Formats: sequence, structure tokens, C-alpha cells
Amino acid sequence: MLDEHDPEHGHEKDLHCPLDQATKAAPSTEESITAPQTHNREIKVGDKAPDQYKRDDQAVKDWKAKGLPAPEKESHWVRMGDHYVLVQITNGVVLAIRSAS
Repeated sequence: MLDEHDPEHGHEKDLHCPLDQATKAAPSTEESITAPQTHNREIKVGDKAPDQYKRDDQAVKDWKAKGLPAPEKESHWVRMGDHYVLVQITNGVVLAIRSAS
């Protein structure tokens, strides 16, 4: 589903797409994903990830080998389905989404 608001009326374009369309987006960053653990709730940058993704045992340890940039302070990369998601450890906010393929 693509939701576009008219910028002439003071609204920015707001792109929301299901996971299968998100994987066709640019390989470096993604707008949003639908993670199976969220009961098909869409997650996008700025949203709060489910609490389990704040735990250190969920962190992708070999982020450099996977071609991911260094995580920001107080954050780590986690795997959600076919995506890597940069999650802030302190509050669970999603900082970035990258395709795993």
C-alpha cells in the first residue's frame, strides 16, 4: 500500500509499504518493515521496536562482516526477518533499517 499526501497542502509524502515491496527498495536503507514478532505491525525509523530487540543477546555481533555501519552509541543491530534494524538499547527506538540481502 502506498500512501502519498499532497505536499501542496502542507503534508510531506509518507511512504508505507509492506515487507515484500520494502525489499525492492534501495539496498542501503529501508522506509519500513513488517516483523513477524509484531503481529504484522509495520515498524519504521522512529518507531519503538519490540522489547526483546533491546536485549544484548539479540545483537548482530558481526555487523562489519555483514556490511553494516558501526552502531551508534547505546545501540546495536538486530535481525528482523530479512532486515537488519539498528535499535537504540535505552528506549528501543528504531534508528535505521537495512535489507539483509
